[in-house]
Amino acid sequence: MRNSILLTLLLFIFLCSCEQTTVDTQKAFDFYDAVNAQISLNKPAQQKFIDKLTIAILAVKENNNVVIDTKELLTLLEYSKSKNIEREKNIEGLIEFDNDINFKNKTLDYVKAFNGAYQNEFPKIIQIFADNKDNRFERAKDLLFPKLQLIKEKELEMKSAQNSFKTKYEELSKSQPKRTGSDYEFVKLKDFKFSPTEIKAGTKIELLSYSGGDDLAEDKIYYKQFIGIDKSTGDTLRILALAPMQQYDLDKAIRIGIYKTDLPMRNKMTASENEYIIFNRNQADIEKGNYKTVFGILEFSE
Repeated sequence: MRNSILLTLLLFIFLCSCEQTTVDTQKAFDFYDAVNAQISLNKPAQQKFIDKLTIAILAVKENNNVVIDTKELLTLLEYSKSKNIEREKNIEGLIEFDNDINFKNKTLDYVKAFNGAYQNEFPKIIQIFADNKDNRFERAKDLLFPKLQLIKEKELEMKSAQNSFKTKYEELSKSQPKRTGSDYEFVKLKDFKFSPTEIKAGTKIELLSYSGGDDLAEDKIYYKQFIGIDKSTGDTLRILALAPMQQYDLDKAIRIGIYKTDLPMRNKMTASENEYIIFNRNQADIEKGNYKTVFGILEFSE
């Protein structure tokens, strides 16, 4: 009798442990995906500013008297700075999942290092470009290079934490969980308010979220949705893709898709009663945002 009770107790503990592991793994994925979404948030705008700044530094290196378009640099600086402040606030709102790995705080250190440069070194460098004094290259270099070295160190620490997190939580190596019917809600296309936009075929989209959608009713038309960043402009977009036409391998989790139009007559079509957008409850924080929306398909290559 005692052995039977003990066996039952051990079985109960084992089953509870299995259930807890599944829950923890899902929470780990949600956290991991949320941090990575913020890492991606400012990448295009930030890179565009850094590229322009680098070109300007090289120009003054070749010719100290060259005229630099400081107005353009200041515009790029302000936009990228605002996006970086936004993602710093978003990351601060997350709760660290694993204090041993410290992925959130390592990412926050990286973002703050950039914000420090936006507040201090970058405006000073642009001011150096604006004046007509000697040694513009040396003065700009002395400000920029040490800061970029610090930023690079913080980036390596962040990536190390990111890799450690993926290794520790093996399910994350698949990058996306399998979706089940209970994960979804369906919104009629004709009732969904959005601002339509157009993008060119061939535009690269960096993914932030994918709704998924399986076991769909055959008598209705469904749109899977991607939330992603237009690599050419830095804009965040919603892409609505006809479910039968859209393929995406969750296990491979490729993060860059190539946009193509789906139907030539799309702009002249009116939504019917049977058309629905798929929303994934696990991605609600991202998918419920107000984004410019385009219809089309994303293609992925390994």
